[in-house]
Amino acid sequence: MERESEARRRLWLLRDEIKQCVDYQFFYKHYCINARFSGTHLHAHCPILAHAHSGRGSPSFSVDLHRGLFHCFSRNEGGDCIRFYQLMHNASFSRAVRELARELGISSTRQPSLAFYAAPDREEQNQTSVEPLDHERMRVVCEAFLDTCRREDQTEGISYLVKRGIDRRTIEQAGVVYFPRRAYRRVMRRMIDSFALDELQQSGLFNKQTHLTFYRHRLLFPFYVEGRAVYLQARTTAANVQPRWHNMRGGVPALYNVDALNKLATGAVVYLVEGFTDTLTLVEHGFPAVGLVGAGGFREEWLGLLGRFRVVAALDGDRAGHHAAARYEAMFAARGLRLTRLCVASDINDFFRHLPSAALEFALMTEAALEEGDSRPKAMDD
Repeated sequence: MERESEARRRLWLLRDEIKQCVDYQFFYKHYCINARFSGTHLHAHCPILAHAHSGRGSPSFSVDLHRGLFHCFSRNEGGDCIRFYQLMHNASFSRAVRELARELGISSTRQPSLAFYAAPDREEQNQTSVEPLDHERMRVVCEAFLDTCRREDQTEGISYLVKRGIDRRTIEQAGVVYFPRRAYRRVMRRMIDSFALDELQQSGLFNKQTHLTFYRHRLLFPFYVEGRAVYLQARTTAANVQPRWHNMRGGVPALYNVDALNKLATGAVVYLVEGFTDTLTLVEHGFPAVGLVGAGGFREEWLGLLGRFRVVAALDGDRAGHHAAARYEAMFAARGLRLTRLCVASDINDFFRHLPSAALEFALMTEAALEEGDSRPKAMDD
């Protein structure tokens, strides 16, 4: 009985490590013909043979690539990647786990990898079980973490952003920090020597297994408010890691790069964009910008900060970006403010990297969009 219990425990540990290692986009795309992507979702015709689909009609199969969960709406069946593998190969749970582990190069006999121990707690990701750290202590922890990581070699992080067209001066002005994987244990020890464990866990830096959760995500983007780092998100620089982003606990407290607004004159043009690299790309080329975490990340209480500027929304050109821009336009209008929408086919960073005359084109597009907005008749007051 004890041996069976130990075997079951190892199987569950192996399952959890698979979920930390698998690239969900690559995994599901391998099985789905003519898959299409919309934001963090994959849509396709259901490939599960047991569902006996005709293969005609609208795609009924959807995958949340952030969480790795699939759902076939036609048959109302879903689950995680292990369940999907079971259905695709008519396999038992134990066989599916072992075969997936073998494909990913994970041994079923060794102890779980450091990536497993460093994974964020599941309930922490849902932000339901741990009381969040208060704002002042979050700031202290955040700034200490950045200072600790800043002592490490920054070369890999800088190189990653330089390849995306953002120079070292802009990187340093934004306070972006990196630490290499070889420094992980050193950074973890320094933090646990400086703070009580419960504070580190409340902040989201550490999990219940007392490990630093920023293991795969080591390129850190701080949110500065009045010159103090109050929050951060981190990006993986590896191509095969999902999710690409990881953050501290709690809601995003401010627009990214919000301190830049303090240096601008009333009436200046300010761009509202999606993500950190898009924000820094515009800053790099002399366009004042603030960033959102995801297309839908704008909060109504931030309208007051933008009220004295001419705001131009230049979100990603996908469905989520168009939907968010329309919602924000209505949100601004309800406050008597105007939001100008700028349509760029790709995201801002891609636009500037692949078009030599991008800065001029972008300025001309902005001018035309603002002129069109100014020429529209204003609504009459009741």
